[in-house]
Amino acid sequence: MIKGAVFDLDHTLFDRYATIKRIMPAFCGHFDIADGISHEKAGEMLEYADRNFVHFGWQSVLESLIKQGMFKAPPSFEEYSEFLLSQFRKTAVEFSFTKPMLQSLRERGYRTGLITNGGSETQRAKLRLLDLEGYFDEIIISGEFGKEKPSAEPFIEMSKRLDLSPFELIYVGDHPKFDIDASRKAGYTPILIKTTGTWVYPEIEKPSVQLDDVSSILQAIEKLNENE
Repeated sequence: MIKGAVFDLDHTLFDRYATIKRIMPAFCGHFDIADGISHEKAGEMLEYADRNFVHFGWQSVLESLIKQGMFKAPPSFEEYSEFLLSQFRKTAVEFSFTKPMLQSLRERGYRTGLITNGGSETQRAKLRLLDLEGYFDEIIISGEFGKEKPSAEPFIEMSKRLDLSPFELIYVGDHPKFDIDASRKAGYTPILIKTTGTWVYPEIEKPSVQLDDVSSILQAIEKLNENE
């Protein structure tokens, strides 16, 4: 019986691609963008790179942008990543359905948690921008906890904090390795959110439950419980 839902943050609970589009004027103003590339075109290029390569890491995303010819003078990875992190601390576009979904879970008696990789400052800033902190019973950020996904430790710790068995929890995320495979190995029931539309780890088994977004998580839980 599923009694709680634990979530990933990025690419799962807020609109990553609307956020990317919103920061593109600052992005294009900061970097040496090739002639003829508008803010809109740059946003399309970054979204394409993110969808296809983010699950391999930000370095792969930057390499894609360079291959696409975005820059006159390509930035270092350090400059690129630090600039994006600075923007993500200031900008996050919410999905209209995330808070109602989380509220519905809590009203039905389900425990809620968040496990996210990343630094404390950046991830806490996103949660404040999105006003999401109050919707979770427990939050684990790798930069605070000391271990990050795909380690099993954050998942095991979350189950202890929620006072539930891992088998009583779902984990909702987009990353095949860090979210789906890692949570499954920890005993959770994984649910894939198909934000990027890509599955880049063919050796990892896809989960039985795959959704376009988190709006129907409550219904997914109820169906899982009905099938037990």
